[in-house]
Amino acid sequence: MGSMKNRIALGLLVLGVSWPSILSAGPGYGLPGDSVNEVKTWMQGHPTLRANSREGLRVHRADIPSRRFTFQASVFPIGGFQRPENNAVWSSANRQRDLSTVRREEFILVDYDEPVTIARLEESLRTLYGPDTYADYRRAPSVYNYTSETNTIQGEVRLGNNYAYWVEVTPDIHGVITTGRLNVILSEDVDRLQNYLQRQLSVQ
Repeated sequence: MGSMKNRIALGLLVLGVSWPSILSAGPGYGLPGDSVNEVKTWMQGHPTLRANSREGLRVHRADIPSRRFTFQASVFPIGGFQRPENNAVWSSANRQRDLSTVRREEFILVDYDEPVTIARLEESLRTLYGPDTYADYRRAPSVYNYTSETNTIQGEVRLGNNYAYWVEVTPDIHGVITTGRLNVILSEDVDRLQNYLQRQLSVQ
């Protein structure tokens, strides 16, 4: 048990959160589907994010230059809004409503001292969003996997009961994973995400 705590603490060091503060995190969460104001309030009160009023929907933390953490919420789906004939999300009637609702949230870990493993990203997900979202992620089947032609980027898309999840890791020239990202996305946007990734991979 002690070694597990040490691994979790190490995995979250870049977030600037210690093990005791993980245990004291509040029960409220700001997730995709919530309003911009609700997510801002959650980010300001979260012991890991601690956003101030000027940061809005994006926070950036770095305890030392080699370790960085960025969190960002967005009202835009992956790939942006498209015309009605291509995607039903965009229309003059619903555009204002969509711009007041968060559609995805992303956190990025960059660490040149310790590898950014998938397990580390998953532990960070649990810290940020709590056990329910973490359990939804763990139960979610994989619907899309990819590796770039140069083997420099690897990723996976999962579709849970509540949200879709996009995980991606990028190794350095020595094969050590130094950057990882995890997105929590509205389930209805998963097809758009897959199309976006397929387009990105086709032009590499």
